[in-house]
Amino acid sequence: MSIIIEEYYKKNNIPLPLLKSKLLKFEKHPDIATEFEYWITNSNYYTEDAVCVEGYTAKKLSEESPYLNGEGAFMMLIELREAPNKALQIISKGIKMK
Repeated sequence: MSIIIEEYYKKNNIPLPLLKSKLLKFEKHPDIATEFEYWITNSNYYTEDAVCVEGYTAKKLSEESPYLNGEGAFMMLIELREAPNKALQIISKGIKMK
């Protein structure tokens, strides 16, 4: 478990059940978790050797939609990996807040 990610969510008052769910997703994808930790610590995305899923990096996703700045971009990378068809459909329709 990443202490950096856990503290980020706690600081942002994420409810415990959602926090646990998000942490579990990052545990399943340690490469994405490492990049998210970097983003939390540095407020920047990887520019070299970034995780790329279905042609998207976290930085590219953040440029596609203001709703995917930071944490949302990393969660979408996980979604692209776990359910690519669903995620690509969301992206193609334009990412909107619910």
